[in-house]
Amino acid sequence: MTRGYRPLVAISEAKQKATFWGFDLITVETQKKIPFDFVIDDRGCTSLVRVRRIKSPQFRTTDIERVCAQETQELRTLPVPEGIYRELWVRGPGRAWHRYLVLAESVEELLTGDEKTGESDGKNEP
Repeated sequence: MTRGYRPLVAISEAKQKATFWGFDLITVETQKKIPFDFVIDDRGCTSLVRVRRIKSPQFRTTDIERVCAQETQELRTLPVPEGIYRELWVRGPGRAWHRYLVLAESVEELLTGDEKTGESDGKNEP
């Protein structure tokens, strides 16, 4: 498991973002350490979400694979049924959010809800 403390403030912000973007939020409470922070459902598409906060403003998938290697590996080793996806949500400087789909051999960037709603300036959102 990842060393250190989970980014609780960033996780809370990510949950707010999820509901702002229109996802159904599912929280999982357990004493056991699990490699994801919450679950979202987007019109029947379910994803396990891991939140990571980084200080560098480099968000290309190659950068994320390098900087978040441990988190992506933990998500990849989690056995999930077909149709359940693994996502990594990264908050960088300026509270900018980036979503990534973690696949078996790669990481792909996803649109955030900001692109969907056209409100990427951050003024009308949590």
